[in-house]
Amino acid sequence: MSRASRLHVALLSALAIAASTSSAAPPPAPKPKSMIDPRDALANQIAAEQATLATTLATVHDKLQTADHVRVHRLHAAIRVLHAPLAEGATADERMAVARRRAAARLLLERDASERSLLADETAHLETARVATADAATKIAAIALPDQLIAPAKGSIARHFGEYQHERSKATLSRRGVDLEVDDHAPAVAPADGIVRYAGPIRGLDHGIILDHGDYLTVIAKLGELTLPIGTHVARGDRLGRAAHHRVYLEVRAKIGPGGLPIDPEPLFAR
Repeated sequence: MSRASRLHVALLSALAIAASTSSAAPPPAPKPKSMIDPRDALANQIAAEQATLATTLATVHDKLQTADHVRVHRLHAAIRVLHAPLAEGATADERMAVARRRAAARLLLERDASERSLLADETAHLETARVATADAATKIAAIALPDQLIAPAKGSIARHFGEYQHERSKATLSRRGVDLEVDDHAPAVAPADGIVRYAGPIRGLDHGIILDHGDYLTVIAKLGELTLPIGTHVARGDRLGRAAHHRVYLEVRAKIGPGGLPIDPEPLFAR
């Protein structure tokens, strides 16, 4: 398992522990989509990330302390083994046994050092993420988010933003945008004034366009072949292309943190 995979597992485990130990009081009823402020949604995302990072940092720190404690004891034992004198007149078998004990002691020391280094690296990465998340929290108030967007195509919402349960695996997954059910090959338009930053294939989403709107980005995807060059300025409602089939995907990301943070576009659609 790679270091990134172990860190991902640690984050998921810490989140599960935090959820299992939370208060049993029923949560407040969620606001209707039309009442949810995008800044509140971003603040909630960042608060959840901060809570997960704090729990995970505490867990990894405890593991690091335990590793240091065990390593000290093993180090003392290894020193005794490595510096134990060989008895005069020792037989070949006795010499071989001593050599094996010394090799085992060195192997244990190397393994302990490697494990501690891994935990120290994970702590450093988590601390970097904690600082970045704290910095992101301070930018929410100043960032310019959209008050209104137009839907990128005419149709109804087939898949909503947020958590959902996978039909087969029953796993809880998160959708970062919305899918619109549209006519086959329906025209797709810009949801707001912006600049084309990317136009081309997007893994799992056919072709798509990334538009830069200043403090946020939009991704309009599940489109057919595109011809808009990067750097093109588009106005709200300008045609971008056509749906590849009968769905158009829209994602909105605030420029906060690496890769940005997704927000629900549905409450922003012009009525």
